[in-house]
Amino acid sequence: MLTLYRSNRGEFLATLLARQLLEARPDPFETVEVLVNTWPTSRWLGEQLAMANGISSLVRFPFPGSRLRQLVRRVLDLPDHEDDPWRATSLVWTVLEVLPDLLQQDSASSLREWWQRNGGQQGQLNRDQWQLARSLADAIDDYALYRPEELADWLAGGAGDQLPDTLRWQPFLARALAEHLPRRPFGLQVQQVVDLLRNGQEPALPLPKRLRLFGVSNLAPVQVNLLQALA
Repeated sequence: MLTLYRSNRGEFLATLLARQLLEARPDPFETVEVLVNTWPTSRWLGEQLAMANGISSLVRFPFPGSRLRQLVRRVLDLPDHEDDPWRATSLVWTVLEVLPDLLQQDSASSLREWWQRNGGQQGQLNRDQWQLARSLADAIDDYALYRPEELADWLAGGAGDQLPDTLRWQPFLARALAEHLPRRPFGLQVQQVVDLLRNGQEPALPLPKRLRLFGVSNLAPVQVNLLQALA
């Protein structure tokens, strides 16, 4: 069940959470998780819970992005310790690996011209080229989180007809990355999890009994869909 409490006063919501933890006490060794968007919020909320209840013990404040990814891996029984290879920080290396073949595509002529114009010494990667690869990794990471349907269409062979001519190389990039990576993008994993849970299939590994979020005002649509399916 999904229950939503709304208020423009964080102190009221913190008091409400503290009261719930008193009335429905967790087990003595149970870790309580409250998802928050920022580290300062976790410090403030921990202090509020301690002042209201006299103690705040075994309370963790993970960020929604990382915790929801962990839950997806538990449902699909994927390695829990593995970093998501589609996250931009990791993806940039794969982008650099597939770029030489991508630059040979006719649709990537503008990208190829930029790469040649800003190239450094032969065989060496300069700062501008690195920043371009990181920008491409950021864009694909955003597609996986905010436009997974479009990314899924590209991976299935779509030509990106909705894109302007100067960006028609993006589907080629997405497919090249998928061929080099062992996992599907997070947004596509979420859709698989949502379908499994809505069809009544049990997760591969146990999920937490309760998931709490505090002061989270911005979530990607796939994250909202995942929370609804988990509820």
